[in-house]
Amino acid sequence: MSESYTFSFRVDAAMFRRALYFNTFFKQRVQVVIVSVMWLLGAGIALAGLALHRELSNVMWLCGIVLLVTLPLLVFSCEYGYRQYRDSAAPEKLRRVCLSSGWLKLGVSGAPDSEKLEWRQISSAFELSDFFIIYRDASLMVVLPKSAMTEREANEVRGILAYRLGRGFHERINRLPLPCC
Repeated sequence: MSESYTFSFRVDAAMFRRALYFNTFFKQRVQVVIVSVMWLLGAGIALAGLALHRELSNVMWLCGIVLLVTLPLLVFSCEYGYRQYRDSAAPEKLRRVCLSSGWLKLGVSGAPDSEKLEWRQISSAFELSDFFIIYRDASLMVVLPKSAMTEREANEVRGILAYRLGRGFHERINRLPLPCC
């Protein structure tokens, strides 16, 4: 597996938005369940106090409000990041990902130089139906669209990611219910 693959592409705003929502809600499978349950708990507290006229302490009211506000804040955070990306020059920048079994190289047009990483520097990667997301760490995600590659190349990329990352590679094809994106 000494062959290397180079892909040049642009990440449009819609794809970036999907990646943001995936990162926020679906990266950890149980995360969306916990967030939803907590929001429903907050709604239950509000319902008990307002509609059912139950006596609630200030602490309960405060907990309910915090739980109710959290989900909209997460959605706002995704939308804010999406709008910042959409309104910047980032969607028009040509990105380049080169990868082989020994390394990964990332580059963006207009940036001084590309960054060459060893696979041990990559924390995880996810395959979704339309793209791969490669994480260097929690704050840096690289979106690699499948539209930039042939089906054979997508299979090779999948194989390299699975081999080099082991349990750090996750396939989530056709499991991303994002009707808003």
